[in-house]
Amino acid sequence: MRIQRMSDEAIAIQLGKAIRERRLRKNTTQEQLAEAIGVSTPTLQKLEKGKGTLAVLIAALRELNALELLTALTSPAPASPLAASKTPSLRLRAKGRPKNASKDVSQKYPGSTTGKLLFPKITTRKDHGESR
Repeated sequence: MRIQRMSDEAIAIQLGKAIRERRLRKNTTQEQLAEAIGVSTPTLQKLEKGKGTLAVLIAALRELNALELLTALTSPAPASPLAASKTPSLRLRAKGRPKNASKDVSQKYPGSTTGKLLFPKITTRKDHGESR
């Protein structure tokens, strides 16, 4: 029977049976497995009947070296091509000039500016601290 057509209770019972089968294949008693995962034997018996908690299920799978059964649940779902085509692509744009870059060259070079012309600062020997 397909799992989609099964009730939640039927799926839980199926999972419990699978835990029991793995435990028996490993030749482990309920008492041994319960002690190894830190629960009581009745708690493990509930799990094998489909009435256990998720935490006990994970602990039992870990002890039975069967955690790979949860891989499909824990790995990210692959993106479908249809979903990718509907997702808008990000547009990368240049951020422009850095904030510390200045268009005003007078801040970079001594002198004065008028329009687009740069007049250099005229220096004399006195400006450089030299004397004649």
